[in-house]
Amino acid sequence: MALRLYNTRTRAVEAFVPMVAGKVSMYVCGMTPSFHPHLGHARTFLTFDVLFRYLRAKGYDVTYVRNVTDIDDRILQRAKERGEGPLELSSRVSDVCDAQLRAIGVRDPDHEPKVSTHIAEIVALIQDLIARGHAYVSKTDKGQDVYFA
Repeated sequence: MALRLYNTRTRAVEAFVPMVAGKVSMYVCGMTPSFHPHLGHARTFLTFDVLFRYLRAKGYDVTYVRNVTDIDDRILQRAKERGEGPLELSSRVSDVCDAQLRAIGVRDPDHEPKVSTHIAEIVALIQDLIARGHAYVSKTDKGQDVYFA
């Protein structure tokens, strides 16, 4: 029986077929470490860990990337309340999350990029999405947000 997954683009369950034969690139949106990790985080990462292991066991060359949103409004607010730097807070909480995931047997991803070290690339990608008409800017009470069309 072939692996079947829900495709959010087509909104249907479909047979899994990699874009490149024998290779799978798997990107999972990681934690925003503003507060201690909880069971919901574990469930998400455990689910993708099982998928990763299954694909590898089936012989696929899998590259697993899980980001860390280590800077955002919640982190800035919580760091301010605690009197510490936002990157110090997010690093400390992220370390706790990583240790807890390892304790339940979830393996580390192949790559774990942090938002704070990729701001320029993120801005360039957003600008490209806007230029291609896939995203748009909307004014808000606090400035501007970008939404995907």
